[in-house]
Amino acid sequence: MNKRFLNITLCAAALAFAPLASAADIAIEPGKEKGTISIPTFERIMKENPSQIVVVDVRDDREFKKGSMPGAINVPVGDIEKKMGELPKDKPVIFVCPTGARSGEAYDTVMMLDGGVKAYFVDADITFSGGNQYSIKAR
Repeated sequence: MNKRFLNITLCAAALAFAPLASAADIAIEPGKEKGTISIPTFERIMKENPSQIVVVDVRDDREFKKGSMPGAINVPVGDIEKKMGELPKDKPVIFVCPTGARSGEAYDTVMMLDGGVKAYFVDADITFSGGNQYSIKAR
């Protein structure tokens, strides 16, 4: 009877901790340019463990409403400086836009102001479709 109870308890514990084991943070590999995240790393994180990062779409509100990435928040590049205090410091922030230009500008702003934000940006061609659909193409 005690052995059966122990087996059930161990099984329950294994099931409870299984999501934690599969949701381990994926190491962020830098891209070719300073401040970038590699495209394969970004895609893997978005697929396997998106909660380990915060995606900040730096396009304007009108563009953002047409579609973005799952879980992305919208902070237009012109608002980064005044909203920097709202960016999380406990997980990496990844800036995105269609070409890497505005996301690179957001990254530079955050680095210049040194607010303790661990930031990266995606330097690639990103096509945003309706809803949470997007595609990334390296240049």
